[in-house]
Amino acid sequence: MRSAKDGMRAAEIVSRIRLLFKKGAPQRELVDVNEVIREMIVLLRSEATRYNIYVRTELAAELPPVLGDRVQLQQALMNLMLNSIDAMKEVDGTHELAVKSQRTEKEEVLVSVSDTGVGLPPQQADQIFNAFFTTKPHGTGMGLRISRSIIESHGGRLWAADNSPRGASFHLALLTKIEAKE
Repeated sequence: MRSAKDGMRAAEIVSRIRLLFKKGAPQRELVDVNEVIREMIVLLRSEATRYNIYVRTELAAELPPVLGDRVQLQQALMNLMLNSIDAMKEVDGTHELAVKSQRTEKEEVLVSVSDTGVGLPPQQADQIFNAFFTTKPHGTGMGLRISRSIIESHGGRLWAADNSPRGASFHLALLTKIEAKE
């Protein structure tokens, strides 16, 4: 049963990656980032519950939309949230996944995904975005690379930092489109 589910998940990921690299422009539309965050939390709720992970959100009201490909942004956020869940599975103590959104002075939407997991690999924090770099026994080392590619293709930035007192934080900044120029 589990391997069939894993197989389905792998097939889904492969088809999403194919979509990412298909020729042709991604579907750009005005995207409500808070809505995407809420959708991913609903999707991952059973996984979080299984590992006793408390999910906390702090979503800024009236966040301006970003111009982007909704499916790609979902993929990037899902990768970050799944990584956080994975990082907490084997760790004792409180398990908290915190997802925040806010608007910056630079007309950006800033999203943070923080956990109380194993944290970033020491002396290797800059390598985690490299293709095929992984700290997981069954990891492909592609999740963060793909997430960063997606965010950068949207004109944004994705970076990591330690979460105090324990764990890691991933931050992504996306430009808002106050007026979508047609």
